[in-house]
Amino acid sequence: MLAEAEHMNMSAQAAMASSETKSPAPDFQRLEGLSVVRTVFRGIPRYIVSDRNSGRHLAVSPSAYALLARIDGKTPLAESLAALALSPSEGEKLLRRLLAAGLVTSSAIVPQSSPSPAGPIEGRYLFLRRELVDLGNAMPAIDRAMGWMFRPFGVLLWVIMLSVALLLFVADDGRSDIFAWLRQFDATQALLLYGVFLLLKLLHEFGHAVALWRMAGKEGLPIQSIRAGVAVMLFVPFPFTNVSMAWRLSSKWRRAAVGMAGMYVESWVAILAILVWAGVDDPLIRAAAVQVATVAAVTTLIFNLNPFGRMDGYYVLSDLLERPNLMQRAQAAAMAFAARLFRVRPAAELPPLEPALIGYWLGTLAYRVLVFAGLAWLAHGVSPWAAILMLAIAVSLIIVRPALNTARWLKALASDPAATQRRLAVFAASILGFLLLVPFPAGVATVGVVEAENARFIFPPRDVRILEVAPAGARSSGPLIRLESPDIANAQRTASLRQSEALARWRQAMDGGGNGGGSGAQAAAEVASGQQSTTDALNAEAALLTVESADGWDPLEAEAYAGAWVAPNPRVPLAVVIPPGSMRLHVMVEESAIDQVRGGTGTARARIVGQPGKRFTAQVSRIAPEAQHQMPSEALGKPAGGPITIDPKDPTGRRAVNPMTSVWLVPEDNAPLLRHGQRVDVRLGSAPRPLLWHAMTSARRLLDQQPQ
Repeated sequence: MLAEAEHMNMSAQAAMASSETKSPAPDFQRLEGLSVVRTVFRGIPRYIVSDRNSGRHLAVSPSAYALLARIDGKTPLAESLAALALSPSEGEKLLRRLLAAGLVTSSAIVPQSSPSPAGPIEGRYLFLRRELVDLGNAMPAIDRAMGWMFRPFGVLLWVIMLSVALLLFVADDGRSDIFAWLRQFDATQALLLYGVFLLLKLLHEFGHAVALWRMAGKEGLPIQSIRAGVAVMLFVPFPFTNVSMAWRLSSKWRRAAVGMAGMYVESWVAILAILVWAGVDDPLIRAAAVQVATVAAVTTLIFNLNPFGRMDGYYVLSDLLERPNLMQRAQAAAMAFAARLFRVRPAAELPPLEPALIGYWLGTLAYRVLVFAGLAWLAHGVSPWAAILMLAIAVSLIIVRPALNTARWLKALASDPAATQRRLAVFAASILGFLLLVPFPAGVATVGVVEAENARFIFPPRDVRILEVAPAGARSSGPLIRLESPDIANAQRTASLRQSEALARWRQAMDGGGNGGGSGAQAAAEVASGQQSTTDALNAEAALLTVESADGWDPLEAEAYAGAWVAPNPRVPLAVVIPPGSMRLHVMVEESAIDQVRGGTGTARARIVGQPGKRFTAQVSRIAPEAQHQMPSEALGKPAGGPITIDPKDPTGRRAVNPMTSVWLVPEDNAPLLRHGQRVDVRLGSAPRPLLWHAMTSARRLLDQQPQ
């Protein structure tokens, strides 16, 4: 682009010289088919020049417009400059801008044989836009279908329906699992949602077109055409509408309304979907309504309303601030900051710092990083190599190319290019040294559960009522937990009574004489013996109802149910008695990262999930020799809120899709009171490594992982 600008400057100078010295005929001609509207930005007049043939709308200053108006193909350039009281240098500067904008042509300018590409080759196919149709002839019909939304009655109805939808959504109070469909998300669901996305985007773009049609009509501006086509952003095609004619509107509020119109139309769809979700009972219809509302809300809030990308939010912000080309201005402010940082010229010769624009530029940079990170994550679902390719493209577009272009610009601007080049070389060497030499803490982030060796778990033998529960860690002489079971007491009384009756019959049979009482005495003895066995079993069961004092008492959730009845559940204990020193952490590490753990320091930092202040250290005690799919607890799986993807066909919820390696750790003395079954976040330490090593390790792990 720099070479192209230099070529244009030399051509303009040659053309001006030709018009002044070689030929009395003018060499400059204004483009045919131009129309102009005068507007005011921040109290400064500007002229919006529209090209009917290309559909472009360009803003020019009053002096540039005055010169453009006089370049009619008849008046000599020197005469035009003299009439405008412009010096040759000022006229040359304005003429260059008009030539670069394509508003003026000259026979002295030789077109380039091979024009430069629109952007870097690695990003050229990620962001494409092609205009295909002109909606101008169809706008009356589209306005009849959708224009009611933009009338006062339509806006009032939107406010009422939005209020009702929000009230219904809030009144649900989380009772409906509105995101349950995400757990069954598959390729068919993705295809259907993409179809919903395309339909929403089509309505979105029609909303822009209708708003432009109406706002231009209010200002008496004729609509020559509204071009539409297909855009491809990050490999995702969707429709778009070129409403750049909104720059011709004199009111910034009307321009902002055009920018907000697409999101306004999408909000109608989201509102109707929420009303359907709240008004029907069919689970399939409710799930479909939630999906439509989710797509409409996510695309609006994350993409269209976001001011850090070239989407609706960006243009609305530019309109309201009356700062056209806001992103270019922010980039120029960042470049000016770089020029001051490297002292390419005296500070007085450089533009003043604009902190607000620099902050906006940092926001756009963060947004681009976030977008490419999300794209890499999606690409990893197809292939790990696709994710690596996407990350390489991101590094090139966000870091490498901007850095090289900035370095060239700084050298071209510098009063002493050699000194600037030395400063740039020192800066680049410092960055490289930082990446290669400065060590940073390394580790493997993972998740696990607290478990106890040789623990004694307290399960209710049958339906029981919790009479009293001691708090965690209690060491009193009284019972730690006391349960009540009328069934056991009744069964004990019944067994005792039957045993007494059997013994009485046995005595009677024995007292009756004969051969030891005969068969009656034997039967009575067997009944008495059976009832004694039943009594012994019941006494053993009753002994479970009371737990005497013991070290390591943990009531788990029993404290919350004191006085309540609980049913037996072999998978959920009421409480646990943990011998001192038997608490440990059982964490699961991805198979691709276990070598890093084996070569690490053997230390770890842990945190109890949900309790940010409960942090402690632990030491690795054992690493399993091989990986497995079985998890120690279903709490580690995604259905229970954990991070590990679980096989949906496994009824226990403990089988991981990818193999994981078990690692056991012993908490150190600084650990808080740990409770069996708590989920913990753990970072297993290793020797400090440079950032470049971290990046390469992450890339290798990314390649080793299998798409879900």
